Amino acid sequence: MATLPVAPDLLRARADAHPDRLAISLADGSGLTFGEWNRRSDTAAHRLRGLGVRRGCRVALIFGDDEWVPYAVAYLGVLKAGGTAVHLGTALAPAELRRRLAQTAPDGLVRTRPGRRPTGFTGWTRAAATLETGPGGPIEHDIQPDDIADVLYTSGTTGPAKAFTNPHGTLTFRRGPAGLARLDGSAPMLAPMPMGTASSAMCVGMMPLNAPSTVVLCRPDDVGTIGSLVEKHGVATVLVTPWIALRMANARLHERHDLSSVTTLAVASAQLPGAVARALEAMIPGVTITSAYAQGEAVPAVVLATYDPARPAALGRPAPGTDLRVADPDGNPVPAGDLGEIWLRSAAPKRLYLDPAANRETHTDGWTRTRDLGYIGADGDLYLFDRAVDAIPTAAGLLSSLELEDAVYGVEGVREAAVVGFPSGVRAFIVTEKRGAAREVRAALAAFGVTPTVRAVAALPRGVTGKVLKHKLKESR
Repeated sequence: MATLPVAPDLLRARADAHPDRLAISLADGSGLTFGEWNRRSDTAAHRLRGLGVRRGCRVALIFGDDEWVPYAVAYLGVLKAGGTAVHLGTALAPAELRRRLAQTAPDGLVRTRPGRRPTGFTGWTRAAATLETGPGGPIEHDIQPDDIADVLYTSGTTGPAKAFTNPHGTLTFRRGPAGLARLDGSAPMLAPMPMGTASSAMCVGMMPLNAPSTVVLCRPDDVGTIGSLVEKHGVATVLVTPWIALRMANARLHERHDLSSVTTLAVASAQLPGAVARALEAMIPGVTITSAYAQGEAVPAVVLATYDPARPAALGRPAPGTDLRVADPDGNPVPAGDLGEIWLRSAAPKRLYLDPAANRETHTDGWTRTRDLGYIGADGDLYLFDRAVDAIPTAAGLLSSLELEDAVYGVEGVREAAVVGFPSGVRAFIVTEKRGAAREVRAALAAFGVTPTVRAVAALPRGVTGKVLKHKLKESR
């Protein structure tokens, strides 16, 4: 066993203590107990060792949004064998899959079913089921905290998604994600997350390995299933991105499903518009909305808050083990109230890009530059202003596209919104079925001194996690 426990140690401990407890449950009624997960991943690790997987070897995991059990088994099998899991997904476009495979250069590839070898990939391929045949039993490891557990990708909101590494010591820093302690674990937790992302890795890793209750997993693109699972399992906590929260509100999910068991909505990934938060509070009376602000490259550093719809930009305070700085262009702290770049730091092993040049631009003396602008308010909370690349320059100073979007979401009938600055002026992209909505949006933004062009669109371009790809909107004419 390593000096400090790593993920395989945590799984073994949970399996020894609670072998029959359900670790994860799926929409179709299937699931995986801790005992089964430990045994099956042991067998997978033996098979992977037979394929040559050792410390430093990378194994790509390519699974679909309904394939959580084989994904969980393969993932822990890779870690137990000493390898590094490269988290991908079947939803990736062929060209993007080829790009990521070329960039990460895995030694092998595991997926649910055998199929055509990805173009250009020369490593071995295996169907996940074949890893669970043959000898099993406990497998020893010498994993160290600095060894790499995962290769993950950023969300790609400002350009092509970037690959970064995730050390074992980061996974288990302070025994897992700080935000878990704020969730209601008295009943199952629901996590509708996309496969092949940092979120999916957490959902079959540190979340079930640390959570006191079963983690229910499902596709993120079906809010009806989300409602059904809440009702079926009496879910207490739902983990959502703003995109999922928005669709729950737009669907008026409470009119078709009993959501009264939900005590906590845990929001991460991006800022939740105030109008959406207020709609969710009306749908689920008494619910607490929590927020976790982080950057994938800075994890486990995180800033936590209990969400206040009256202060949608408030991110809260740093979690224990997190250092926060709001910095000027030279990296010096700015006074409270002044706008600067948000920097985060923790004592955990660093997540690093595969691209050394990106590391030089992002990491400084242990700090991670988030490229987000913010400030410390009079109440001591961190406030988010905007992504630096999305803030809109005007003669009067910078405008926050997030603040403008929050105002647009306050217009009745606007289902989705994005505000983007162009050399010719500000444009608001909206999804709506309401006639006259564009006029009301212009009126709402006039309060900020903005006279926008309003364009109604069928849908906004979004990445795999649901974040709006504003660089795609900026490319539009």
